[in-house]
Amino acid sequence: MEEFLLYIQSRITVASIIEVIIITFIVYRLLMWIRGTQAEQVFKGLVLLLFLSPISEWLGFTTLNLVITSAFTWAFIFIVVVFQPEFRSALEQLGNNRIFKEMLKKPSMDFLEKDVDKIMKAISRLACENIGALIVLEKNTGLNNIVKTGTELDSDISSELLETLFTPNRPLHDGAVIIKLLARQIRAAGCLLPLSDNRDLGSELGTRHRAGLGMTEKSDALVIIVSEETGQISYASRGTLFQDVIVEVLKEIVMENFTVNEEVASKDGWLPKMWGKINGK
Repeated sequence: MEEFLLYIQSRITVASIIEVIIITFIVYRLLMWIRGTQAEQVFKGLVLLLFLSPISEWLGFTTLNLVITSAFTWAFIFIVVVFQPEFRSALEQLGNNRIFKEMLKKPSMDFLEKDVDKIMKAISRLACENIGALIVLEKNTGLNNIVKTGTELDSDISSELLETLFTPNRPLHDGAVIIKLLARQIRAAGCLLPLSDNRDLGSELGTRHRAGLGMTEKSDALVIIVSEETGQISYASRGTLFQDVIVEVLKEIVMENFTVNEEVASKDGWLPKMWGKINGK
């Protein structure tokens, strides 16, 4: 027993501990990513195959084991092909982790409120006139694939331009507008967004709301929706839709999402928390 314990102690190194932490973090992020998505069902199928393979071999079912092993091999190829966009989104979200964010310096926020005010002004007018609108505020997840579905503008943020883009019977009024606040830029208009597969959404919600929600299920973007039927303002974030929001509250939410408090971020990070527990705090 003592020899076994000595062997275990000799195998435990700083590198092995770090490796276990990294693998645990990656597996955790993977499970959080697939939860509630179509990939969850595929993952359950793979787990089932993983358990059936050794069981069939142990029972001596040679042919069945060969079929399961072959299916397991082809399943990985099938997943890579079918879920390529989801894998890319997952890798982007992994790269957007707070650890990496803190390594990068955010650009100046001096003009953030002015640009947000311009957006709020346009939204308020569109809502009053019952003109539908779909505005995507890009954050850390890159939206180049979405931008390519529309017309690239790369223009300054302007309330007048936003109102014009969503004016009915204009070429780009049905699509979404992509805005990168940190770059102070309207990237594109008339863009197509992925629709949400959430079956719990009410039947009163149309394509515009489902597209806005679907965008937040695929990225960390904040999406603002103005209903064409009621003029009601809604916003979607992290796969959740919030309806009937007033402009003043919406402005505060946008500011909170795009203003980084470095002091709070450093105190609330998982590494400082872990260090505090180690020191008995």
